[in-house]
Amino acid sequence: MKGFVVVFLGFIMVLASCSEEKKEKVFEHHEVSEMASLMKQMAHINEQLKERIKNVEELGEFPANFEKILTASMTKNQEMDEFFKRHAELFLETQRAVYEHPERAQEYYNLSIDACIKCHEEKCPGPITRIEKLKLN
Repeated sequence: MKGFVVVFLGFIMVLASCSEEKKEKVFEHHEVSEMASLMKQMAHINEQLKERIKNVEELGEFPANFEKILTASMTKNQEMDEFFKRHAELFLETQRAVYEHPERAQEYYNLSIDACIKCHEEKCPGPITRIEKLKLN
């Protein structure tokens, strides 16, 4: 019986330490960069744009805040180098073309999403799966 109590108390201590570790991880805080926040907004807007293109609806106007991609502060350990700038410019150019040439909206839209994917393959691969879902078939 004594052995059972010792094993039981040991088990309880292990569970308690595990739950403390989980609590610490839940409360970890990291700041989201201006660029990461902008890209989340851009993904959301492009999800809506994708639906409007599919449904042949009015596209609206090019979102002016997309221009911030050239000035937003980057995520830690990332830099706005020439590679990034080239792909950001290509993204902006093709996104503008979606709104300027609605008859070719799907083509330009997919080109803009391709620019995102190409850049993320080199810079920050994490969100590629989410970005690929933005493509129009």
